[in-house]
Amino acid sequence: MGFLADVFAPGGGLSKTLPIYEPRASQLQMAEAVEKALKHGRALVIEAGTGTGKTLAYLLPAARSGLKVVVSTATKTLQEQLLEKDVPLLKKLGVDATFAFLKGRQNYLCLLRYDQFERNPTFAVREEEGLYREIAAWAAITETGDKAELETLPDNYAAWRDLTSTADSCTGQKCEFYDRCFVFKMRRRAGEADVVVVNHHLFFADLALRSSSAGDTGAAVLPKYDAVVFDEAHAVEEVATEHFGAQLSSWRVGELGRDAIKALQQRPLLVGARDLAARLLREGGDFFEAVAALRPPERGRKASDLNLQGPKQFAPSGKNAKALDLQPLKDSGDGRWAIAPGALAPAETERQELIELVRALGASVGSNDDPDLDLLERRCLSLGADLALFGSRAHDGLVQWAELRSGHLVLHASPLEIGSLLQDRLYDRIGPVVFTSATLAIAGGLDYFQRRVGLADESGPLFPTDSAVLESPFDYEKNAALYLPREMPDPVDPEFPAAVASELRKLLPITGGRAFALFTSLRNMRAVHALLVRELPYQVLLQGEAPKATLLKRFREQPSVLFASQSFWEGVDVQGDALSLVVIDKLPFASPSDPLVAARIEQQGEGAFYGYQVPQAALALKQGFGRLIRSAQDRGVVALLDRRVTGKSYGRVFVQSLPRCRVLRTPEDVATFWGRR
Repeated sequence: MGFLADVFAPGGGLSKTLPIYEPRASQLQMAEAVEKALKHGRALVIEAGTGTGKTLAYLLPAARSGLKVVVSTATKTLQEQLLEKDVPLLKKLGVDATFAFLKGRQNYLCLLRYDQFERNPTFAVREEEGLYREIAAWAAITETGDKAELETLPDNYAAWRDLTSTADSCTGQKCEFYDRCFVFKMRRRAGEADVVVVNHHLFFADLALRSSSAGDTGAAVLPKYDAVVFDEAHAVEEVATEHFGAQLSSWRVGELGRDAIKALQQRPLLVGARDLAARLLREGGDFFEAVAALRPPERGRKASDLNLQGPKQFAPSGKNAKALDLQPLKDSGDGRWAIAPGALAPAETERQELIELVRALGASVGSNDDPDLDLLERRCLSLGADLALFGSRAHDGLVQWAELRSGHLVLHASPLEIGSLLQDRLYDRIGPVVFTSATLAIAGGLDYFQRRVGLADESGPLFPTDSAVLESPFDYEKNAALYLPREMPDPVDPEFPAAVASELRKLLPITGGRAFALFTSLRNMRAVHALLVRELPYQVLLQGEAPKATLLKRFREQPSVLFASQSFWEGVDVQGDALSLVVIDKLPFASPSDPLVAARIEQQGEGAFYGYQVPQAALALKQGFGRLIRSAQDRGVVALLDRRVTGKSYGRVFVQSLPRCRVLRTPEDVATFWGRR
């Protein structure tokens, strides 16, 4: 019996270490597949249903492979689970590999910025001052500098931004605190470790950095590695798209101007540079104002409805600044719009003026043998390069789009597909790459995912690749049911929210509340919530009324109904009776008005619906369905209230992509199923 078989077998290592461990054939099968991929330098795509135990199934062979392996997860939450639960378990099993955990800079206290803040602490709101005392006490004793140790620190604690560094503000080895720096300490530890655990955002930020500028790896964050395991791999395409593209924001320009003024105040001889920085504060918003004015009028909205007021974001004094204060309109969705080729031509004058100003500032602070000014020069060069992407000329393979985010205009140049980028920057550079998640297969097949990540094309595999779909060990046929009502209006019908509310009135008494009501749009979420909030005899929670963690805590404490949208479709784990019903209003098709979605639909032409839109929606539905059964003891019902599932030919793709379970058609059927507990 091999090592893996011995660990996962009945009476084996895990059974002896964990009294509650139940051997699962699928877990051993996955572990052996990962071991083979790592040993033979192959790619592996493996869907492992909820409850398979996939974390140990890839960690164990990775730790024993003799390779430098990076494990990349979608969330910092899973990183922390590996740190606190899974890695200590490997130690108990006798695995002596070393592990390192890396997060982005914004998670670590910067000792230089902290020292500067201590001299003159300022807070956006008075309440933050009290919390800062806890930070100061923690800063004196922490060995990691990771803010995750500060369990009471709110996610929106504004002063934390002043206590962390960015790649633009870090002087590296020239910093007086370099030897004690938490970021570089963790990077050194990562360099020595056998397995390095990161999140997707950090991995792809590093990959984009190390494979840019003719392969300049000097600026890379991660050490060199031999293999990668992507957990929660369904999120890879979205995160990679973000980091392989370019972003240009009014905030970024304003921050450069503010930082330049601050740095040049201590250098009185650089009068010309200081004047250029002041100009950047005054004029930095002109290009963004010009772009915002070009936003195509939407149905029922005029371009003049945009709130373009200044000065707020650029000039501290505010006197003559032409800065942007772009406040998203209420109920405006995500505030995104496509930029067609040539659409920015009317803003070309302002763009060229901003490019010239940024280049002049960079030249004026360069060659001064000053670490702070070297950073400013580097930022000017980077900003100038990104500005070059937003001219009137189209760039092959990139789609330009804009969005309003937290009062700022953000321009994006995003790749239409990431497959060729992963081929060039990852697969051709290392051997083994493992993709795993509970949601990768469409109707039992993995072809769609393999094409999206560049492992295959329409003709077949492009790299040596193994694949497998491993069913969950949970008994879905016994413990779960899918409710598809016989009569529902079309989702575009104005009466649809009222019909959803009517179905909830019938279903919620059966399970005593204990439900997630998940919506594909904030508009429908709010409409149905408004219809029911005053009549439901349960605690009613609404996304946005409190932080996500707070809502989940309240939900677990007493029978509740939580009305939520996309942010609760994945990464949420509620075990036991607290969650017994998941209601999904519509098939989660991505909005065709989203710039990236629209561009990909246009790229694929007539085959886009079945080749892109349906598979994407099926994967999203699997994520929503996956909220229900989180342990072998869980039972419950998923109600999908979209009549297209049974009325359209493509509806069967959605049903076939879900775990096999019984299908119910009436509330009476649901009550009967629930009564058999």
